[in-house]
Amino acid sequence: MGELYYGKYEDNELCIMLLSICSMIQPFSVVHERLLRTSDDFAWPVDSNFHGRFVVDVEFLDLKIYPLNGGEGSSIWPSDGMMQYLATQSTLRCLSRMLNESIHADVAINTADGTLRAHKAILSASSPVFDSMFLHDLKEKESSTINIEDMSTESCAALLSSLYGTISQESFWKHRLALLGAANKYDIVELKDACEESLLEDINSGNVLERLHEAWLYQLNKLKQGCLMYLFDFGKIYDVRDEICDFFRQADRELMVEMFHEVLTVWKPA
Repeated sequence: MGELYYGKYEDNELCIMLLSICSMIQPFSVVHERLLRTSDDFAWPVDSNFHGRFVVDVEFLDLKIYPLNGGEGSSIWPSDGMMQYLATQSTLRCLSRMLNESIHADVAINTADGTLRAHKAILSASSPVFDSMFLHDLKEKESSTINIEDMSTESCAALLSSLYGTISQESFWKHRLALLGAANKYDIVELKDACEESLLEDINSGNVLERLHEAWLYQLNKLKQGCLMYLFDFGKIYDVRDEICDFFRQADRELMVEMFHEVLTVWKPA
């Protein structure tokens, strides 16, 4: 009979379960626990009537890492979630190469200051507006060219990176206002929502009126409410009193009415 050890590394709480399928040895029936600090701790005694050299096959059924503060262990073997993550990373690498190296690119995009190359399939899958351009007999379909002359090459490159799923956080943050305009224009819902959430994160006295205008222009109700709350509920309207007159001269009448109602709500007598 042999003995099977359930071991644990003392330093990083690495627990392993060894289950051996041994040649010429009866199956194990006993499991012991042992701290595995060094390679010598991996050795265990085996009772056998055979003499000389023989081979022991060891099968690792699982190898788990446990957090230092306790809790459930997680297997190091690829799970369904890990396999999905690896597949996603591989796909993103391929898409990044397709965009950056213009691999089999089949459409040109003319911006305000340059030209970029992209793929009709990616654009069509991302935007119903782009899809309509290539689906119907429009000039974009015939010439394989799209004119986006209200965006710089840098901002349009950020737009393409977002559609291909490869945009960096820094690039997104830098171009989010331009991306918001493009997302609204080309009906890219996920990108529009992401821009709205991002613009909510750093509202301050220096940008709140601009954000309020963007919210009204692109019908971003969550951002609009966030700006109104900042101005009235938090009393920041006093911080922009010098700019508010110019804002009212240019603001839409309906927005002004809504702001007036917000004032009445906040300052309603008890």
